[in-house]
Amino acid sequence: MFEYESTQIHSDFLNGEGKMKIHHVKVKGAKGKKEVIVKDGAGDVISRKKGKLTRKEIACIKRCQFVPGLFNNCVECIKGGGAKRKTRRVRR
Repeated sequence: MFEYESTQIHSDFLNGEGKMKIHHVKVKGAKGKKEVIVKDGAGDVISRKKGKLTRKEIACIKRCQFVPGLFNNCVECIKGGGAKRKTRRVRR
């Protein structure tokens, strides 16, 4: 059975505040998960987004190939690319 686990930590320091972005990938057999966690300078979790790996992504990981854009859909949800607020029109 194939097992793979990887964790990458990226830290940023902007305007006197530190943030950490953690990318985590875990594959066990034919199923896999990916996760992006954003923490503030104190270590508190600000946001977390989880997702499933596709068959193509798992196949690339098994062959030790780089998967471009692996965390793109996770990061877009964290940045606020989700549902937009509805606005109400007022007649004049």
